Amino acid sequence: MTANNNNTDWSHLGIIAGGGELPMVLARQAIAKAKKVSIVRLSGFADQDWTGFSAQEFSIHNMTPIGKYLYEAGVDAVTFAGNVRRPDFDDFTIKGIPDSAQEALHNAARQGEDALLRSVISIFEKAGFVVLGLNEIAPDHLVQPGIIGNQQAFAQSQDDCQRASDIARQIGAMDIGQSAVVCKGIVLAVEAQEGTEQMLARCASLPKALRGTEKQRYGVFAKWAKPGQDRRIDLPVVGVSTVESVARAGLAGLALEAGAVMMLDPDAVKAAVERQGLFMLGVKAGG
Repeated sequence: MTANNNNTDWSHLGIIAGGGELPMVLARQAIAKAKKVSIVRLSGFADQDWTGFSAQEFSIHNMTPIGKYLYEAGVDAVTFAGNVRRPDFDDFTIKGIPDSAQEALHNAARQGEDALLRSVISIFEKAGFVVLGLNEIAPDHLVQPGIIGNQQAFAQSQDDCQRASDIARQIGAMDIGQSAVVCKGIVLAVEAQEGTEQMLARCASLPKALRGTEKQRYGVFAKWAKPGQDRRIDLPVVGVSTVESVARAGLAGLALEAGAVMMLDPDAVKAAVERQGLFMLGVKAGG
């Protein structure tokens, strides 16, 4: 395997696959571009059916066989996709990396999620792999600027869109989370370690006096990439289930960072927005 510094000049993608649909989306996108694909199924996390793919399961604790598998397959670029629970770094050791790298990983974990992810990227880059972002593999899955769906609901929610987006950016800058919910100017929730779906479930359990209902919707869910984060890993993702969770919470719509939030299935997400009577706003950062 030859190291490659040009992110457009790669032929064989290794996907470090956690849970959820995203790893499969990226695999299909790579194949559509006539690229080869090899899958590292992270044990306890990866949950897709990889029948028909070159795929092997590995523990997140053991880096050596992962690297060996990727090298022997001829992989020249890797990407990280899917849900992985953050390990307890007090007891966590990755086998097969130098003590200095182990210490750097632990120090990064204490600094926050973004620093940890940059440290993981560094390990793979030092091994000679190009690390690709989700946006480089599936750019047509990125949210685009503009609005779709219920225009009247959007017209009544512009202040909530702005406030929820501001808060999502602020908590992102603090490396807390990527999402926030605001209803009539009141902050109903911010995302932390529980993730988007559980945050929205909390909103759905709040008294109806604080939020909208399916018959009378109020409030906005906003999701933005963390300012300054390395866009090659941990880009925010929405899917049909996100839209349905927003609807169950009685909210009116979604405000998403254009060019930085990924849709698992763009057509299905947009159809779900229309079906639920919501709006979806794509906003460019600084716009």
